[in-house]
Amino acid sequence: MSRIFSRTGARLDLGAALRGHESVLLCLAAMVLFAASDVIAKHLSMTYHPFQIAWFRYLAASILLAVVCLRFGWPERSTAAVEQFIRGIGMAGATILLIAALSLQPLAEATALVFISPCIVTFLCVLILKESVPGLRWVGVVGGLIGVLVILRPGFAEYNPAALFSIASAACWATALVMTRRAVLADSLVTTLAYSSLTGLVLLSATMPFFFRQLTAIDLVLSVATALLWLSAHVAIAYAYRRPEAQVSRLAPISYSHLIWATGLGYLVFGTIPDGMTIIGALLIVSSGLLARK
Repeated sequence: MSRIFSRTGARLDLGAALRGHESVLLCLAAMVLFAASDVIAKHLSMTYHPFQIAWFRYLAASILLAVVCLRFGWPERSTAAVEQFIRGIGMAGATILLIAALSLQPLAEATALVFISPCIVTFLCVLILKESVPGLRWVGVVGGLIGVLVILRPGFAEYNPAALFSIASAACWATALVMTRRAVLADSLVTTLAYSSLTGLVLLSATMPFFFRQLTAIDLVLSVATALLWLSAHVAIAYAYRRPEAQVSRLAPISYSHLIWATGLGYLVFGTIPDGMTIIGALLIVSSGLLARK
């Protein structure tokens, strides 16, 4: 039903209420899909190299994209090839580095540290996209950065050097997000997905002679599952940033919701519970992310 009733009996149009927020809803859905994909990737990383897991994601994505293209037609040549290649490299780097971080840290900690990316995105939006960022959003960005530092605890005995993989992944992801805005406005969604998939596939295929290991039947199924979840999340992101109401600096903080899903799934699947400092830092990150959306 497109219409619902409020407590006062007034009739509300649900479609109208959601109109203009489609990009936000798509980003929220993408974060759920990313978290589910990360859980499977962490499990696989106990046996396989991060390069192989990332390569299989790109292989599955490229095959699925080829099937779609056979049905609906092949993508056109990009009119923003430089932005597309930078986006593809950034996405591949973010994927590889995050899987490496997941293999060395609990899911919640590895995921939480990635959320320095909205801070980087906001800076890049100002420098590259020339977007105007309200002062209150800057307060949220600073609060999110403080939350990341609380989790990272630099200089303390609990400091884990593996955290650098998460931070490097965040930098790559931020670059990819900014390039996404430019790429999807210049090219079709199919063209954007094609460039991203093929860029990652070509780069990672060159490493397979060194890292490939035969998969078991169950691991093959899991690899397909993580690839499909990961691809679906990226499709949702691309659609979100293509929406007319989309603004990169507004959508970026929504990625904080990924942390909530990662924490819950990490507990349900691996039985890991974040320590007190991680919880405090995560709450600060989430609160700051909500503030940055205002």
